[in-house]
Amino acid sequence: MSEEETPCDGTKDELAEMPGTPEAGTASFLANPNEFTSVADVISIVRVPWERRLQTAAVASFVFALPFTMACMLVSGLLLMNPFTTFPMLIYLVVIYNDTAQHTGKRRSEWVRGWKWWKHFAAYFPMSLRSDAKLNPDDKFVFGYHPHGIISVGALATFGTDGLDFSGVFPGIDVHLVTLPTNFRVPFLREIWLSLGICDSSKKTFKSILSRGSGSAIAVVVGGAAESLESAPGTMELTLCNRRGFVRQAILYGACLVPVVGFGETDVFQTTQMPAIKSIQERLQKYMGFAVPIFHGRGVFNKAFGLLPFRRSVHVVVGTPVDPAKLSPLAKLAAEKGEGWLCKDEQGVKLVELVHDAYMEELQKVYDRHKNVCYPMRVKSMVIN
Repeated sequence: MSEEETPCDGTKDELAEMPGTPEAGTASFLANPNEFTSVADVISIVRVPWERRLQTAAVASFVFALPFTMACMLVSGLLLMNPFTTFPMLIYLVVIYNDTAQHTGKRRSEWVRGWKWWKHFAAYFPMSLRSDAKLNPDDKFVFGYHPHGIISVGALATFGTDGLDFSGVFPGIDVHLVTLPTNFRVPFLREIWLSLGICDSSKKTFKSILSRGSGSAIAVVVGGAAESLESAPGTMELTLCNRRGFVRQAILYGACLVPVVGFGETDVFQTTQMPAIKSIQERLQKYMGFAVPIFHGRGVFNKAFGLLPFRRSVHVVVGTPVDPAKLSPLAKLAAEKGEGWLCKDEQGVKLVELVHDAYMEELQKVYDRHKNVCYPMRVKSMVIN
């Protein structure tokens, strides 16, 4: 087998024998219900192995975080109105307002990240993790995860938890996944994200984490909410050409940029593209910070329709680091000159473009190297917008 076709952990043939293997044709059930030959193909209540039930519960615990967010807000309101809990709740809200843990990741718990619960989460699809190169724990890193998909399940399993044994594959690298700052304004639920070491995506976080020196790392889902609106099975429509903020932060703090591709991330949900409401979705994304794509998956007790992702394999491949300092000696001046220099000075802007181009080139190499084995079900090649 050639170097360009390095096998992923859990290729298509192997997955057929693995517990948690994808249900054939699940995503197209509504379009072709005849693909299911019996009620048992659609309804999954009885005779389901305990292991698969645990996998479903683990994934559901993450997927239903949005309705749980609403529940947390409701409970907070009730506690504020109760005279016996008003004062403690007010104190807690003041703590949340002044807390900096979402920038530092200091409330991270290796015990929580290492729960077997997250192994069940990864086994649900199932997922695998591999790397094209060894990462030196003496360096600092900014991992860029692609594509966003609907809820970035691959990013959570790889960087937000130890579900794919990131700490074992890359010993000595202390990674923190970043997400929207609004997630840390939700009482109670924020404590779960903080215990996983997840931080907000502000510049304060990059400074706090990457200033710690060797082995510090941040993982960012680069495409963000805008990219989720382009998610569709068999495709990778990336929003990247105008995303340079993470590149500037990496240069500023002397970190290597590492492209990461989650093959199959866009396949775990079936999506519907409706041009008539696309402008409304984009407007909501612009003002609210998150997108509202139209999608469906499977249910807890059925395989045809629901909010859980389909059981479809996701292969996460970590590419070769791009070191800005090796691309240009000017990169070493960034810390002294500051971010303004990278944004406004002609030399700084060209440096950012140089590193950004090198990053996109390495990302394309990762995709080309693994697409035939890790993503044979694609319907078109990766597109970078």
